[in-house]
Amino acid sequence: RSSHRTARRKDRRLMQTRFILQWFTILSFFVIAFVLELAPWPVGFQMLKPAWLVLVLLYWVLAIPNKVSIGWSFLLGLTWDLILGSTLGVHALVLSTSMYIIAKNYLILRNLSLWFQSLLVVLFVFIIRLLIFLVEFSLHTAFFHWQAILGAFASGLLWPWVFLLMRKIRRKVKLH
Repeated sequence: RSSHRTARRKDRRLMQTRFILQWFTILSFFVIAFVLELAPWPVGFQMLKPAWLVLVLLYWVLAIPNKVSIGWSFLLGLTWDLILGSTLGVHALVLSTSMYIIAKNYLILRNLSLWFQSLLVVLFVFIIRLLIFLVEFSLHTAFFHWQAILGAFASGLLWPWVFLLMRKIRRKVKLH
C-alpha cells in the first residue's frame, strides 16, 4: 500500500514538473519574440523586420487554442503597448480581436499546407499592422508606412521555419 502511495506521489511530481516545463516553454517563446521585436536592425533593413510576436502568438493559437488564445493575446498586446510606449490598449485590442478570428477557425487553418499558411500570414500580418494604424490614426495623427508590406512578406517567408521549430519543441515537451 505504501509503494502505491509512493508511485502516486512520483506521478504527481512528474505531472507538476511537466506542467511547469510546458508553461515555461510557452513563456520563453514570448520573451524571445519580444526580444526579437526590440532587437535593432540596420536602418536600410528596418522595413524587412518580421512581426515576431504575431508569428509566435499565431503558432500557439493554432497549436493549442484551448490554452493560448484571446486572453493571452490581450495581455501580450498590453505588454507590447507598455514596451513601445504607445497608447495603452491599441495592440491589445487588435491582437485579441484578430486572434479570436484565428481561434474560431483554427481547425481549417491548421490543416492548410505550410506554404498556403505562409500566404495567409503575409495577409494577416499586413491586416494587423493596418488595423493598428487605423486605431492609432483615429486616436491621434499617425502615419502608415507602406514598407510594412515588406515586413509582412518577411513574416510569411519565415512562417514555415518558425512553425516547424516551434512544433518540434512543443512535441518534445509534450504540450497538447
